[in-house]
Amino acid sequence: MIQYTFSYTNPHRHFIDIEMRIFEHSSPELIVQLPAWRPGRYELGNFAKNIQYFKVFDVQGLPLKFQKITKDTWKISTANCSEIVIQYNYYANELNAGSTYLDEIQLYVNPINCCLYIPDRMDETCIVNLEVPSSYKIACSLVQDNNQLKAKNFDELVESPWIASNSLQHNKYSVKGINFHIWFQGKCQLDWNRILKDFTAFTNHQINDFKAFPVSEYHFINQILPYKAYHGVEHTSSTVISLGPGSDLMSDKLYESLLGVSSHELYHTWNVKQIRPKEMMPYDYSKENYSRMGYLYEGVTTYMGDLYLMRSKVFSEEDFYKTQEENLLKHFHNGGRHNMSVADSSFDTWLDGYVQGVPNRKVSIYTEGALCALMLDIHIIDYTNGNYSLRDFMTKLYDEYAIKGKPLTEEGFIHELIQYGGRDTLQIVESYIYGTKDFRIALDTSLSIVGLKIQESKNTDFFASRLGLKGFIKDTVFHVKQVELNSVSDDVCIAVGDEILAINSKPITKELQKSLNIKKNKRIVLKVKRRFETIDIELVIKNRYHYPKFSVSRLEKRSDRSKMLFDKWLNI
Repeated sequence: MIQYTFSYTNPHRHFIDIEMRIFEHSSPELIVQLPAWRPGRYELGNFAKNIQYFKVFDVQGLPLKFQKITKDTWKISTANCSEIVIQYNYYANELNAGSTYLDEIQLYVNPINCCLYIPDRMDETCIVNLEVPSSYKIACSLVQDNNQLKAKNFDELVESPWIASNSLQHNKYSVKGINFHIWFQGKCQLDWNRILKDFTAFTNHQINDFKAFPVSEYHFINQILPYKAYHGVEHTSSTVISLGPGSDLMSDKLYESLLGVSSHELYHTWNVKQIRPKEMMPYDYSKENYSRMGYLYEGVTTYMGDLYLMRSKVFSEEDFYKTQEENLLKHFHNGGRHNMSVADSSFDTWLDGYVQGVPNRKVSIYTEGALCALMLDIHIIDYTNGNYSLRDFMTKLYDEYAIKGKPLTEEGFIHELIQYGGRDTLQIVESYIYGTKDFRIALDTSLSIVGLKIQESKNTDFFASRLGLKGFIKDTVFHVKQVELNSVSDDVCIAVGDEILAINSKPITKELQKSLNIKKNKRIVLKVKRRFETIDIELVIKNRYHYPKFSVSRLEKRSDRSKMLFDKWLNI
């Protein structure tokens, strides 16, 4: 058994005191490791940087010698002691869905960030004691006994984040005899009737398709923040979601975000927590777990999360189209689509994470993966004349791989796809998942099968549409974050990182941008600040338009077959 105790004395300093007590040790040395990354975020987290002090003692309190041997691994000389006590602290001052945080209001812990483990004793029971005020409630999927949590092994421990606070709001609903708990931490006014109705609807549809739920109960743990935030992390029996601002939580836009991320994270309960790539079965917390299957575990999940909101009538038809329009916008505004496939971009999350990185280098496993899932779904529906869909395919993966404890390989994924979509499915896989072929014709063709069309329109944003620039305005300065290749701005050597201070001597404001209506062949002067100089750049507005908008709508004339397939697809 491994025992952890979490305590603190000055929560405003954000340091958590952690004691790890190891029983029944029998060798002269002990290796302990802190995870280097967390599942759900396929990049190195280097959590050990948050440890301020590290001490080791025997059961009598006498210090033991130790040495750090990697950035997050320690070797302890145990002097043949049978019980070892490790004391360290963890700086917890980051608040998102995958972090650990402490202040006067709450103790929020993702154990993957801060719990040491012994590589050859990961199967042992883990006990967690929380020294928190008696008034605190605890939101967590683990077995609880007052302020003690129990995990059957280290994997279950790190899959079980918790919030301890006296301001938690809680409710629950039941589907197929399974209890689903919803927790909210943070200031927000909740419409529980609306929340419970919508959550019940999409949960019911997901479980109906898979015909089983992998765990005995589930927890939606929401960190509601006073500022703009959007983030979710999946776990075996729970999810943590961070959203804000809390004052707008029940507004249409932010509430749609709550529904979208909640449906997405629930779908992960089957997809990646159960249907898991071979490279992550089991997880190796000490190093990168490379996989090219991000299109499956994040792309399909993104698409299916939105689809289930539509099929359960939580989203309207127009709401669902809006989610696809956002994916189209992100895809076609990213020049990286010409350079790297979504499969290779999945592999490279371990290189440059989830930030933009080098301009136009790669794509998103979420966005491009979701668009590929859309293509595959409609292809299967079309190929089987509406008898099967991607939902049936995912159920097959759950039955044949997850339930049987088999890891999923890329070859296995493709083999199973062919069973549902025929050999023509390979064209989608090779061209759009593992290749960089332009998506537009394939998307147009796919949507037309179900009687839909993509319409392209001009962007009303002057910088984006006429200059080929994307960025943001702050303090009368336009900060350039993206430049369209071969745009008029690219032609005059404007680059990422430049700052535009003025247009025709007028400071940059949102009002100025809205008022600009410069015709083609008109000369303008941009005052541009860059690393070493501030210069005036003259350019001529050309009859080119960049970064278009996209909309999805029904075709005016639809065949009977397209109507039938549409109904099979969206459950209209």
